[in-house]
Amino acid sequence: MTGRIAVIGSGVAGLSAAYRLRGTAEVSLFEQDARTGGHANTVPVEEDGQVIGIDTAFVVCNAASYPEFTAFLAELGVPTRTHQGGFNFFDLDTGLQYGTAELDLSEADITARYPDRFVGIWREARRFHQEGRRDFFRKLTDVPLGQYLDERGYSADFKHGYVVQLATAVWSVPPELIWTMPATTVIAFYMAHDEGGLGGRAVHWLTVEGGSRSYVERAIEASGATVRLGTPVRGLRETADGVTLLTDTGAESYDQVVVATHADDALALLDRPSPAQLAALAGISYNPARVVLHTDDRVLPADRPRWQSWNYGSVAVAGVPHSYVAYYMNRLHGFTARRDYFATLDCPLELRDELVIQDIAYRHVVIDVGLRRRQQDIYRVNGTGPVVFCGSYFHSQKLGPDQIGSHEAAFSSGVRAAESLLHR
Repeated sequence: MTGRIAVIGSGVAGLSAAYRLRGTAEVSLFEQDARTGGHANTVPVEEDGQVIGIDTAFVVCNAASYPEFTAFLAELGVPTRTHQGGFNFFDLDTGLQYGTAELDLSEADITARYPDRFVGIWREARRFHQEGRRDFFRKLTDVPLGQYLDERGYSADFKHGYVVQLATAVWSVPPELIWTMPATTVIAFYMAHDEGGLGGRAVHWLTVEGGSRSYVERAIEASGATVRLGTPVRGLRETADGVTLLTDTGAESYDQVVVATHADDALALLDRPSPAQLAALAGISYNPARVVLHTDDRVLPADRPRWQSWNYGSVAVAGVPHSYVAYYMNRLHGFTARRDYFATLDCPLELRDELVIQDIAYRHVVIDVGLRRRQQDIYRVNGTGPVVFCGSYFHSQKLGPDQIGSHEAAFSSGVRAAESLLHR
């Protein structure tokens, strides 16, 4: 091996970069937190003397939309479990529920069984998936989603009772940010995952046995990298013969550096960012998200047979309607347990303290039209210098510019960042 390379960040982008660089250099993996993995965050829960691993951010993947990542799992020998998707919408105030089962019904059945409000939503959902696909191929969808829906006359019931909930779960951003997302990105997701989106039953979903922590541990071991936990990097300065990396204990010299962090954190590390680095990194926004792992079943309707893997709730708090996502983790992971476990995203309900297992803060990239258009040139930032970048704000080069913000996008960008160093 020749040279020293630092990888900053141990999420999937940093792990894929370190793995790709294995055997070619002395690799040090810097992580500011006390654990590795980033959004591959498995919480161990003990029940009846056994430990259950429950994921709280990245949970599922499939070979069609995660081709490089699923191949990586297979290469590492990480066991996976097939998961049958499903989703359910519910309104805790009105009692209205609909989901995977309703998408399989005929219009006559829907009209006979459900109130007029839902009949309208059902019809518009059918229209959206047909019209959106056609407009996508006609290149008419490179506009904000809100604008696209308004120009085509979609109702408020459809936008707030269908689109918002589905998109909130997929990209982990609040409802108010959904309307600025590119319509093309949202439509492309449903084209790849059928009308059910995350809960699409035609998709061959996979979960990692024992939780995503399993792949993180194997990836680190296989990479041979030296892991530096609890070591935040404070700055980077390019020099005549490499890069000086600054930590709380002083300066360290490396030949090359892979920055596998959020874009705003990456930009903050640079002493004097170049025009190319500014063009790639500046102005990318992130949204804070709160995920709570708990056993409080009040977040779902009392009608237990309606519970699905992905549940999209609506409830009024102080007269203001709020949407949230409740993942039913027993079903998602496919385990049988005495208690029911839920991971809720930005849930407005007050959970009982004694039922909360862990409260976790994440940040997710905000995908807007500007970020999507930036994908045309974003990989150029890794052109010639000793510092390269990767993360979920890049797209998967194999799948195209609409695959942003996912585990696959981050993994793919980490591989490409490492390869840009290897090619020099």
